[in-house]
Amino acid sequence: MTTSRLFAGVAMAATVTAVAATPSAKAATIELTTVNWAPFYGESLEKGGPVAALAKAAAKEVGHTVTVEFLPWKRAMAMAKRGEKDGMLGAYYTEERDKAFHFTEESFYTVKVGLIADESLGVTSYGSLKDLTQYTIGYQQGWAYPEKFDNADFLEKDPAPNQTASVKKLVHGRVDMVAMSHGIFRNELDKLPNASLDDYVFLEPLLMEGTLHMAISNNAENAAQLARDLDAGLEAIRENGTYERIISKYNM
Repeated sequence: MTTSRLFAGVAMAATVTAVAATPSAKAATIELTTVNWAPFYGESLEKGGPVAALAKAAAKEVGHTVTVEFLPWKRAMAMAKRGEKDGMLGAYYTEERDKAFHFTEESFYTVKVGLIADESLGVTSYGSLKDLTQYTIGYQQGWAYPEKFDNADFLEKDPAPNQTASVKKLVHGRVDMVAMSHGIFRNELDKLPNASLDDYVFLEPLLMEGTLHMAISNNAENAAQLARDLDAGLEAIRENGTYERIISKYNM
């Protein structure tokens, strides 16, 4: 799926508002899975968090039901690819993932991803990633990053199994900066005693603005149609105000 294909449905969706809430596939329970990724989604969050709540509301508009099981990322992805789950909740689109999933055309939420540095470095921005070769940059294994970061072999990168470990490395001085979502960083830092947001800087420019989509497994029944139905449901909740009410409820 190319970028143009991924977003081609947005303009079309605006012309079909009158039928947006009409499902094309029979009523289904769509079993999704993902990792705990607060504040966007997680089992400890009310109704699974804002992205889960949006997915459930969109599905309801078109006669479907969404359930979410939170699992370690690699296990969740493997189960969804095999069709043991119907898909992934709130996934970034990549060409590799497109081989195994039908992605919703529309984004359910946009996540700001950037570099976050220890304030003591005195760095607030960079012209290109080559400006950062003197620093060690933490990142999360298995996460989707832009190609410019993935291909920057000149950088000293330090992998971590999850966002909690990555933030702890920054706090304890084992890395100089981390590459992650701003919202995830704030959430993880809040859990650590004696850690203050004032000690860290969000560098400009961003690495990316990642869009979160529902990714329906190619091995799920009516996979392509379910993805289109969720697009229609999302359009409906944007039109009727449900989307904004959910986002406001979670202070996103």
